[in-house]
Amino acid sequence: MLAARNTKPLSPRQVVLRIALIISIAESAIMLALSRLEPSVGPLLFALQDGLLLILVSTGPIYLWVVRPFAQAHEDATRHIGYLAYHDPLTDLPNRRMLFEHLEHRLAACERHKNYGALLLLDLDGFKEINDTRGHDVGDLLLQTIAQRLEQSRRQEDIAGRLGGDEFIVLAQQLASNRELAEEKAFRIARKLQESLIEPIIYDGIKLQIGCSIGIRLMEPQRISTAQAIREADIAMYRAKRNRNNGVQIFTPTQPVPSADSIPIQARAMSGL
Repeated sequence: MLAARNTKPLSPRQVVLRIALIISIAESAIMLALSRLEPSVGPLLFALQDGLLLILVSTGPIYLWVVRPFAQAHEDATRHIGYLAYHDPLTDLPNRRMLFEHLEHRLAACERHKNYGALLLLDLDGFKEINDTRGHDVGDLLLQTIAQRLEQSRRQEDIAGRLGGDEFIVLAQQLASNRELAEEKAFRIARKLQESLIEPIIYDGIKLQIGCSIGIRLMEPQRISTAQAIREADIAMYRAKRNRNNGVQIFTPTQPVPSADSIPIQARAMSGL
């Protein structure tokens, strides 16, 4: 849902024409009214009187018909630009920039409140094949549908966003103060998301079906950086995808970290490898 209304701004020509029309109508009305009165002042005072009346009569219409629409269009454009800075234009979900900011805040909250949250990184299974064979229009439709399902399936207190391409992120907060219980809750959230995404999507009479592999990195009372959280969630997702489609893998610090050559490009970019 876009935050800004599509208010079409007035063109310079429209501004000039509207002001000219208002002034001409106001001036005609003033001269008509003054012509019916006996002239009791000299030409200079008459002109001053005419000017003051013109200001009084035309200011309101100019504001309502010219200034306010112009200001509203500028305000909407500014709001829309601000919205696009933090949202993905295709899916309307929070984009990478907003996700990273929320992740930073939630990592700090976990440390402060001594509880666990979870970063779930979703990579779609089968999307590339459909996008390559059916075309980008179908691919865009799939991404938009996935985004809608993530929004409907996530918990109210959680955040779903698009990291880029066919990768999405769900930030789950306040899972538990116990690690094992937090892992169980994060796993259940992941399975619920998978169940919502695996439902077939009908396009032009054709049934399309994709799944997703999910890597989970718990957000712990011990502070870690956003880059580390993303990288390790990506590593867990890579392991889940390597094992089987629609897999879920939770990263734990005791797991051996794969070599740089075996880490997916996205993870290497996040970590600077």
